[in-house]
Amino acid sequence: MNESDWKLYSELRPLAHERLCIRIMEEVERIVLDKSIAPYERIEASEERLKAGQQELYWAFGVFGHSRNEAPAHLLGLCTHELISAEELAGFSEETQAWVKECLAHREIHGIEDLEAE
Repeated sequence: MNESDWKLYSELRPLAHERLCIRIMEEVERIVLDKSIAPYERIEASEERLKAGQQELYWAFGVFGHSRNEAPAHLLGLCTHELISAEELAGFSEETQAWVKECLAHREIHGIEDLEAE
């Protein structure tokens, strides 16, 4: 990853982390406020979602160090989970953009789904 891509990735990484946290909290909020579900069930469901959210955070950020070597794979993962916008991706070099788009297209063609952590 070239220097300008590395700098942009370093700026977007914490933003993507915050976006995932917000996404998780919004889902928990929806569960908590859903009056069609019994209160105790809402508590259980919100706890389950928080635990699942912690796993998502770990797999999205915990397994990737903030290193230039891991940045391309991490960037791809962030794009896969829509934590980096198309507009933000457009700020990367043409080479990085092409690689990410090719990988995403390859995933789609082959129907590759994310593996969930056990």
